[in-house]
Amino acid sequence: MISWKRIALESVLFAIAVCGGYMLFGVFQGMILTQTYVPDIQSQYEHVEHLQSQVSFGAVLRGGKLITVQGAALFLVLCGLYGSIRYAFARRKR
Repeated sequence: MISWKRIALESVLFAIAVCGGYMLFGVFQGMILTQTYVPDIQSQYEHVEHLQSQVSFGAVLRGGKLITVQGAALFLVLCGLYGSIRYAFARRKR
């Protein structure tokens, strides 16, 4: 029989692995984009007038707490999802 402590530990470890993999994917993607970026100053002068006359409307979202709350919510959802699936399989096995 599998205990609740083991299911909870497996759920937390699974969520940490998925969130860590997601963060590593972002880091590697940023590294690849940084390595392949080639600045082209000559063609940027064509867009200067457009940028000076363009007015942006809307809100600017800053990261900070919003990213932390989303990360925590994703972590809890992954823990709950994995734990409920694992518990269902353990209960079915009995």
